[in-house]
Amino acid sequence: MTPRRLVLLTLVFALLVTSAVTVPRLSARAQTSDQDLVNLACSVPHEFLLRTWRGWRPDRGAQLSYIPQEPNFVGSGFPHVGPWDYVEDVPMLWYGPGFVPAGKTVKRPVTLAGIAPTAAKILHFDGFHPIDGQPMNEAVLPTAKPPKLLVTLVWDAGGMNVLDAWPDAHPYLDSLIPKGTWFSDASVGSSPTSTAQDHATIGTGDFPNHSGITGHHLIVGDRLTSPWNEGPAFLIEPTLADVYDRAMHNKPVVGIVGTVDIHFGMLGHGSFFTGGDRDIALTRSVVGGTTLTDEGFTWNLPPRDAAYYKLPSYANDVPGFALDVRRVDQADGKLDGLWRGNPIDQLLKGFDTPARTPYQERVVETVIQHEGFGKDDMPDLLYLNYKEIDYVSHVWTMNSLEMRDAVVAQDLALKRFVAFLNKQVGKGNWAMVLTADHGAMPDPAVSGGFQIQTPPIQAGINAHFDTDGDKTPIVELVQPSQVFLNVPELEQNGFTVADVARYVMTLTQAQTASPTQTVDPATANDPVFEAAFPSDLMQHLPCLPEAQAAG
Repeated sequence: MTPRRLVLLTLVFALLVTSAVTVPRLSARAQTSDQDLVNLACSVPHEFLLRTWRGWRPDRGAQLSYIPQEPNFVGSGFPHVGPWDYVEDVPMLWYGPGFVPAGKTVKRPVTLAGIAPTAAKILHFDGFHPIDGQPMNEAVLPTAKPPKLLVTLVWDAGGMNVLDAWPDAHPYLDSLIPKGTWFSDASVGSSPTSTAQDHATIGTGDFPNHSGITGHHLIVGDRLTSPWNEGPAFLIEPTLADVYDRAMHNKPVVGIVGTVDIHFGMLGHGSFFTGGDRDIALTRSVVGGTTLTDEGFTWNLPPRDAAYYKLPSYANDVPGFALDVRRVDQADGKLDGLWRGNPIDQLLKGFDTPARTPYQERVVETVIQHEGFGKDDMPDLLYLNYKEIDYVSHVWTMNSLEMRDAVVAQDLALKRFVAFLNKQVGKGNWAMVLTADHGAMPDPAVSGGFQIQTPPIQAGINAHFDTDGDKTPIVELVQPSQVFLNVPELEQNGFTVADVARYVMTLTQAQTASPTQTVDPATANDPVFEAAFPSDLMQHLPCLPEAQAAG
């Protein structure tokens, strides 16, 4: 820990002790004048703070933001949420002979927000103007005519840390890089780094503070909800597909093959917008699931989406999945119902193994054939999300052999997909961008990170600040990078969000571990957070000129 950070932490500890005796009630605006928290927030690396600000907006985001000390992280299931480079850095390959320059490596920083405006430029469509994203001009051959099909392909959680961890697992992707335009310094650009908001960034060209999709939980009106709880209604900005399709009088074929409907942010609103039509959409989202990423065993559209998109029901008739599962089972030379020792029947009948990837590839091919993607001279848009890498990252981490299997399967599917497009749409008739929505969590045994648990954070805040005895909790929800608070209840108890931030900064490994978690006695009293502050503080920080300019 640097001397500067030690001084700042000491100051926060001291202020917490004094404020615990008697704390005046401060207005929301007055909170932003707390110099100790201003100094603390400004001690965070600028890019990390900038990413955090881009991922929050005052009418939807949580009231408290925090950043764990790297490589610590918050939550169970190895979440990939934070502003750090290892979850932010993503591949960015534009490929398309005749449309994209070959053999070009670009070192300037770019983000996911640049994908949609770059796609618009490849389409020669000048009617799309996002707030944040700028086109990656290096990936565009300006004299080329538009392709018949433009594909946006996302390897979910397939960030650069995953590709670097398994360099021999993606030879076909590597072979494409010299044939296209590769951006070697690409990142998500905002935090938290999770599925819903990152796919919305890809689609709209805007970061969450403008797209409105600020996380897997957000505030709409006076309630805490999820981003796709009412279909596309909470997506504020239009996507490229929305604007382009409507401008072309809905003549392009536009669609997505994903796995959960929070991927739909890169597709758009469908017929929700006046003048839009019901674009093609496939998901396996479970209605009433326990998380936003729960998947079922059939391609479907939840009722909240069915009015705005159309489901190609024939996708459920694509054969061969049983054979895909059998191949995964036999990979170790034995047909025993196991994949690397994991019971296949307990992994969604094998769908949560690498068997899903070749099966989904065939589904994609079937949809392209049936719907006529790339069939005529009107450019079409197709959005794809492959999720097996993400699933493996949450269960086994990026360092597992399961992850290597997932990357190998994804690379093989990419090879088949390119060959299919060359045959179906024709060589020189299509282009694509391949990226990821974020990286994956390393194994804590490898990174040395401490896994901070959310229940102790919630219990600690409630115990420390809920003093009026009315049984109304202070904490509404703890997320990996933020806390949603009941501010009226907090103020009724005589405290502010700033007081909660100071308290969070005192939390240690011992105080944030689960009852079954082993904590090293040598580090048990180490603080776990680099910074915690009221989220609205970011709008007034002198070290964040971007926020000042936006204000």
